[in-house]
Amino acid sequence: MRRFLLLLLLVFFSNAYVVTTVYVVEINGVIGPYTLSQIQRAIALAEQNSGLVLLLLNTPGGLADTTLQIMKEIGNSQAPVVGYVYPDYSYAWSAGTYILMSTHIAAMAPHTVIGSCQPIAGGTPINESKTLNALIGYLETVAKSYGRNGTFARLCITQNVNLGAEEALRYRVIEVVAVDVNDLLRKINGSSVVLRNQKTELVIAGVAIRKVEPTITETLQMWLSDPVVSSILSLLAFILLLAAFLTGHPAAVVAAIIILVISMFTFMPTAWLGVALIILGAVLIMAEVLMGMATHGVVAGVGVVLVVMGFLSIYPANVFSGELIYIRDWWLIQLGLYINIALLIGFLGFMIYKIVTVHRQRPPSEFLTNLRGMEGVAIDDIGPGMSGFVKVFGEYWKAVSDTPIKKGCRVRVVEVQGDTLKVEPAQC
Repeated sequence: MRRFLLLLLLVFFSNAYVVTTVYVVEINGVIGPYTLSQIQRAIALAEQNSGLVLLLLNTPGGLADTTLQIMKEIGNSQAPVVGYVYPDYSYAWSAGTYILMSTHIAAMAPHTVIGSCQPIAGGTPINESKTLNALIGYLETVAKSYGRNGTFARLCITQNVNLGAEEALRYRVIEVVAVDVNDLLRKINGSSVVLRNQKTELVIAGVAIRKVEPTITETLQMWLSDPVVSSILSLLAFILLLAAFLTGHPAAVVAAIIILVISMFTFMPTAWLGVALIILGAVLIMAEVLMGMATHGVVAGVGVVLVVMGFLSIYPANVFSGELIYIRDWWLIQLGLYINIALLIGFLGFMIYKIVTVHRQRPPSEFLTNLRGMEGVAIDDIGPGMSGFVKVFGEYWKAVSDTPIKKGCRVRVVEVQGDTLKVEPAQC
């Protein structure tokens, strides 16, 4: 009862921010453009629904440009953002420490570690003073703006200093050590943060905890950024390029180009990835059509999949995940969605029809391996006990027949006997 009365006093007699929902973003693995996109969505949700963004950090680091953009997004957020190195025995090194130091409230689980912030390029640590001094100055400024220890910001870059949770709390690098999310929310309730250049009291009571799930494109980028996946794609692209060089087969060239383009999606801004998927899918479909369906719909099928993924990813995440974002003139977006879905279904139906039509036709490769039923022209007189040559599918074949066939007559292949065809008269 006393706590409830205290919350009421905070609301009515101070500049309080009453949190109704906690939007959780799990940052696992390498930090990239998909991380920025996910955090931007979480901040938009929190700003529109009086929420709080909770970043759960468990990462070895990530891309420098993306990390600096994330820090700017957090600094300009009108909703409180809390960084929490969690679960227990996790770590937030390098870019993870940068992000933690830029949040309004920094927290760690008891047995977690932060630090090791020296930038790396191509696997080699950067020692150039221009780059290091720029990062040191920026991280020090951000840390001091929240009243944190600027010395650690310098040392974690210059000397790769690491701190455990208790050390970080003792040296004023973080504000809270909490065993889990509920413990964290309980401890930061009533804390002061600076929002919109004003000191604000956080009021957290009976909130809903909601996880912000990655979208299709964010998941795709996250998957492509995995070192194992990227290595496999690079090796596969090299093998296909080698095969294309040795055989001259256009399908190998197309496949290699597809893999190389998709591997570059990792560094592309996530907001443009959906458009890139649609463009690449359309190019593949057109290439298949212009090649006369030479791959029997395989390239076109890949293109259709990419187009579908692109269409599903260019719309706001709340269309498919139910996130409560208020968007002005939402009916226009819905109308555009329905129109595009209708066009897409019609286009897919046409492509399926074309693919089925092509597959019903016998491809040239099948003619070469099974000539039974094919027709040709007799080059010589052929009959019982007398072999000759026939021309089938542009090639000369030795042939035999149980029925007399005169030179110039049409023949039909009855059976393939090794390198000899058994034929019968078709027309004369």
